[in-house]
Amino acid sequence: MPCAPAEWLRDGVCIPAGVPADGCGEGFVHDGDRGCEPTLPEAPCGPGLMAVPGETVCREVAPCGMGKWGDIVVDGNTEYVDASYAGMDSDGSALKPWTSVQTGVDAATGGAVVAIAQGSYLEDVVISGKSVRLWGVCPRLVEIMGTGAELGAVQVLMGGSGSEVHDLSIRGGAIGFAQSGAVDVLIERVWVHDNASRGVVVQNDFGPTAATLRSALVEHNREFGVSTAGVELDVEASVIRGTQANAGAFGTGVNVHEGRFLLRTSLVEQNRYQGVFVEGAEAVIEASVVRDTDVDEQGSFGRGIAAQAHPMTGAPSTVTLRTSLVERSHDLGCYVGGASVTIESTVIRDTEPDALGLYGRGVSVQAHENGTRSTLALRTSVVERNREVGVFAAGDATVDASVVRDTQLGANGIYGRGINAQPDQTGTLSTLLVRTSLVDRNHNTGVFGAGDITVEESVVRDTQPDAQGKFGRGVSVQVDPVTSAPSTLRLRSTLIELNHEAGVSVLASVATIDTCLVRDTLPSPGWGGADGIMVTSVPGPGSVTVTGTRIHQSALAALAVFGAHAAIGQSALTCQAFDIDSEVFEGNAVQLEDLGGNLCGCPDPIATCRAVSAGLEPPPPLEPVGN
Repeated sequence: MPCAPAEWLRDGVCIPAGVPADGCGEGFVHDGDRGCEPTLPEAPCGPGLMAVPGETVCREVAPCGMGKWGDIVVDGNTEYVDASYAGMDSDGSALKPWTSVQTGVDAATGGAVVAIAQGSYLEDVVISGKSVRLWGVCPRLVEIMGTGAELGAVQVLMGGSGSEVHDLSIRGGAIGFAQSGAVDVLIERVWVHDNASRGVVVQNDFGPTAATLRSALVEHNREFGVSTAGVELDVEASVIRGTQANAGAFGTGVNVHEGRFLLRTSLVEQNRYQGVFVEGAEAVIEASVVRDTDVDEQGSFGRGIAAQAHPMTGAPSTVTLRTSLVERSHDLGCYVGGASVTIESTVIRDTEPDALGLYGRGVSVQAHENGTRSTLALRTSVVERNREVGVFAAGDATVDASVVRDTQLGANGIYGRGINAQPDQTGTLSTLLVRTSLVDRNHNTGVFGAGDITVEESVVRDTQPDAQGKFGRGVSVQVDPVTSAPSTLRLRSTLIELNHEAGVSVLASVATIDTCLVRDTLPSPGWGGADGIMVTSVPGPGSVTVTGTRIHQSALAALAVFGAHAAIGQSALTCQAFDIDSEVFEGNAVQLEDLGGNLCGCPDPIATCRAVSAGLEPPPPLEPVGN
C-alpha cells in the first residue's frame, strides 16, 4: 500500500480522509480536523441585512449612492422615475421624471435603463416585448410593492430577454419576481421579501427561460423562496432564508423542478420543510451553506438538501454538492430518492430528528416510490454528529476518502450506525464500496451491510455500544431478513480496532478478509462477546476466508465460528483469550480449513493455532434500519 489505511494518494502525497487542507470552497477555511468552516458573522443577520460565505459582517444588500440617482449607470436613453415629482409635465428626463415605474418601462427603448429614485411604488411592473434595465438607487430606499392583482410585483415575460433588475426591493400581495419566456435575464442586488406568495419564480410556461440571481437577499416569503420549473437558473452570492409555509404547505428555500440549477457561494438558512429541493433536474451546489432547516407545520421533514426523481416521468435528478456545508437540518441532512448524487469536499453534520422523533440521518439514499434507483458518490467529505445513521444506503453507494464519525443514537435510543447499507423498498440488494475512509466513534455498528459490501484501505474503529449495551461491531454483514438473500463482504487492507462485541461479524453470509489488522476488540456490556472475527450459519450458510491478516488482543477469540465454514491462511493470531472458538450451532458442524502459514501466541506468533469449544452462543443479527 502506498499510504496507510484511511489515506489516499494525490500527486505522490498521502492525504488523510476528509477534505484536503487545500480543498475548501470559496469563503471557507480548513478547520484542521478534516473539514471546512464557512466564514460568516457569528450571529444571524437581521431583516434587510445579509452576508455570504467569506464575509464576517452583516451588510445591506447594496449601498445607497449619493444624490437622487445614486450610482445608477445612466446614458442618453435613460428613462427617469421619481414618485415624489409633483409636476404634471413628466417626460422621463432627470428634471421631469415619470412618477410610476411602469410608465418608465413603457417609454423605454430596447436595452434602456429605467432609473428609479427613492420611493415606494405601489404597482405591478411588467417587462415584455423588449429588454429593459430597471435600476434603483438602492434596495433600502426603492421599493416596488405589488398590488396582488398580477402574478408578480415585477414580471419579465416573452420578448423581455436581456432584461435586468438592479438595486431595489420587491414585496407585495402575490409573488415577488416572476419570469417566463425570456432568457439572459439578470436579477442583481435585489431584496425580495415578505411577499404573500413565493419570492422568486422562474419557469418556462411561455417558452425557454434562463436567468441569473446574483448578490440578492430573498427572505420571509411564503411557500418557496426561489422556485424554478424547466429553466436554467444560476444563483450566486445570495441569501435565501426564512421562507414560511403557505396555507400550511412547504416553506422550502429553493425548489427546482426539471431544468438546470446552479447555487454558488450562497447561504440558504432558516427555511422550513426543505432547504433545497431538486426534482427531475440537474443541479450543482458549491461553496454554499444550507443550515437550520426547520420542520414543517406538522412537525415533519426539515431536510437540508433533497433530490428525487420526477414523480410523473420518473426522470432522475443529478446533483453535485461540493465544497459546501449542510448543518442543523432535521429528519435528513441530504436525501437521495431516485437520483444520482455526488458529494465532494463537503461537511454534513448535526442533523436532528424531526418533531416526531424520526431519523436524524446525515445522508439517506433510497429508491423513489416509483422504483427509480439511487446512486451516491461521497468523496473527500465529512459526515459527523448526525443521529441514527451517518450514511444510509438503500441503493448504490461509494464512500471514498471520507470521514463518517460520531453518529449518535436516534431519538428512540437505537442505532447510531456509521454507514448502513441494505435492500431498497423493491427488495433489490444494495452495493456499497468504502475506500480509503475513516469510520470512527459511531454506535452499534461502524459499517453495517445487507448486500454487496466492499471495504478497503480504510479504518473502522472505536464503535460504541448502543443504548442496550449489546452491539458495538466494527463491520457487520448479514442475510437480508426479508428476502433471505446472503450478503457478500470483501474486506481488504483495512484496520479494524477498538470495537465492541465483534471486530468483524459475518452472519449467514460470505466474506473474504485479506491483509487486514483486527485488534483490541472489547466486550460489550450487555452481551459480553468480544471476538475479532465472528461467523455464523443461521439462518443460512456462513463462510469466511481470512488471508494475510493479523488478529490481535481480542478479549475472547480471534476467530469465532458458529456452525459455519472458516478458512484461514498466512495469518497471525496474537494475545487472545483463545485462538479459535469452534462451536456446533443449531445442528450445524464447524468446517475449519487451514490454508497454511498460520501462527499464534503472545506476544509473538510462534506457536501452532488451536481451536477449542468454549460453549459460547453467537449474538443475534442486527435489525435493518427502516427505509
